Amino acid sequence: MRRIRPLLIGIAIVAVYWGASLLRASMGIEWSATSIQTYVAGLGIKAPLIFFGLVAFRQVLLIPSAIVLTAGGLLFGVGMGTLLGGAGIVLSGCICFLLARGMGGEWVHERLQARVSQYDERANAAGPMLVGLMTAHPMGLLTPFHLAAGVSGMSLLVFLATVLLAGPIRAASYSVFGSSLVDIGSPRFYVASGVLILITLLPFAHPKVRKRIFSRWK
Repeated sequence: MRRIRPLLIGIAIVAVYWGASLLRASMGIEWSATSIQTYVAGLGIKAPLIFFGLVAFRQVLLIPSAIVLTAGGLLFGVGMGTLLGGAGIVLSGCICFLLARGMGGEWVHERLQARVSQYDERANAAGPMLVGLMTAHPMGLLTPFHLAAGVSGMSLLVFLATVLLAGPIRAASYSVFGSSLVDIGSPRFYVASGVLILITLLPFAHPKVRKRIFSRWK
């Protein structure tokens, strides 16, 4: 499943954009960053609160972070999309961490099943660095590593500092891309897409990462 995860996320993003385009055409809405963000701003405080809630509780709603964070850039712009998305990631991460710490390792084992030993070992061995990388990377696994961090020796303060730094990076990557969706085909869109792809592929520059991933295809 993890092998095709990036493809599924890409398809979902295209589907969201296609659906939004059909809705715009049927309602005669101008398709521009200004018009979209003006409409969202007209909703008042409800819009950012709803978006923040979607990011924070996306696991329960089964919404991939890539989809909701991309939508944040489109609806609110890069700055506000990054702020709200990053804050939502921090809250959801702290909820996972505290749940795991409160419920104990057995509860986490039931949720992560056979893979829990892998996450536990990695979270304990690499500590905040690995949790931070997983949180910051656009395709990084959030929930498993945030839960594993909760049953590791990592303190809440260290975990909080880690996700506070890493969460906005992930949110910004998708917000920049999302904000460019109104100008598909423009230089801005290609630059945003290129940056997102570059960040996604960056871990492959490390020989150990390449060896580990490609060995699974043999």
